[in-house]
Amino acid sequence: MIRETLIFFAALVVGAIIHIVTIFALPFFAENDIWNRVLQIGPVHKVHVISDPKQALDLSGDLDPTFAFAVCRTDVSQAPVLFKGRIPSDFWSLDYIDRGGRSQFSLTNQISGSTLNVVLATKGQQRLMSERPDLVDETAIVISATEDKGFLLVRALVASERDREMIANGLSRAACGPLWTEETFQ
Repeated sequence: MIRETLIFFAALVVGAIIHIVTIFALPFFAENDIWNRVLQIGPVHKVHVISDPKQALDLSGDLDPTFAFAVCRTDVSQAPVLFKGRIPSDFWSLDYIDRGGRSQFSLTNQISGSTLNVVLATKGQQRLMSERPDLVDETAIVISATEDKGFLLVRALVASERDREMIANGLSRAACGPLWTEETFQ
């Protein structure tokens, strides 16, 4: 009787462990997550504007349709990424999101004003930028990249629907790209 009870509890513990591991492993095997949807938007280092509320909800159910969005896929393996522009909205925020869909850094216009000037860089690239101050504007906010690939997401509040096109045009004029090239150091 004791032996059967021990076998039952051991099977119960093993079953619970398998269930817990499966639940935690699901996000790593998901193919319809935000990262894979952002990959379909377009190429790296290009600003992609999403002003249509339906498109925003298609990208992620977490995106509020009262905002217009700008997405820039980033790759800092070769150089830091500069995201710069003037956002014509009373409120905007920027998030750096890693491949797992986790927000690693957030910034609002209350810190930066209406002009967005952000550099996403690895720790090594940040050391290089500190040795070469001519490479980056002194007003830039430097974000530490946790991975080589991720994306920057700008949310701009659309207070009135008649302003949506103006805000989308402002977002489309933003620039997102490598801060330097190989020729910079030659």
